[in-house]
Amino acid sequence: MSKVKCVLWWPRGRHDKVISIDEGNIILWNIDSSSKTAKVISKESVGMLHRLSGGSWDPHSRHIVSTICDSSLQCWDLRTMKKSTSIENAHFRDMDYNPKKQHIIVTAEDGSGVHVWDLRKPSFPLSDLPGHVHWTWAVRYNPEYAELILSAGTDSSVNLLALTTGSNDSSHESVVDYEVLPVDTFLHSYGDYEDSVYGIAWSFREPTIFASLSYDGRVVVESVRPYLQKKL
Repeated sequence: MSKVKCVLWWPRGRHDKVISIDEGNIILWNIDSSSKTAKVISKESVGMLHRLSGGSWDPHSRHIVSTICDSSLQCWDLRTMKKSTSIENAHFRDMDYNPKKQHIIVTAEDGSGVHVWDLRKPSFPLSDLPGHVHWTWAVRYNPEYAELILSAGTDSSVNLLALTTGSNDSSHESVVDYEVLPVDTFLHSYGDYEDSVYGIAWSFREPTIFASLSYDGRVVVESVRPYLQKKL
């Protein structure tokens, strides 16, 4: 039996749909909370020669999920379980959707890279952001302020980045001062780790707080407030 790499809740609507991604399969489940059962709705295999390592459900379309397959990104239409878009051989480790702007994603890559992409024009990235001195393993958009991005790497650090190129379509006031930060900017590096950092997650209740998980099993909770030009 393949190891489950991640579980994705339906980002919009009722919480009765779940996707599980293991090394070889994408499985869409229907959850019945009253009977405490789960039923497979659809399933697709990537084949024996390929390996899935994670993914993200598009918050703007319940029908689209993106996966990291080997070193490539593949977008799947859940209605047909067929690939709709792909970015091949880009050495991806992780990806996340911009929560405010459709078609825009950020990726973590081997060779320290962090890039922003428009899935409608996948030939080249929109932005090349400051990365890590070793592999970048995880990346996340802030759920409320989409100009803020976290990245985590095997250099034992978490980086806070600011996008100032109009990627934030939120109706909320921006937390970055565009007059002070005219270009995509590195705000801070959190280095309170003794090992590689493989997981990061923003708080949905308090979007200036995040947690990170390092290889040694240590969970660290941090705030980004001290590094923002506009205080919340």
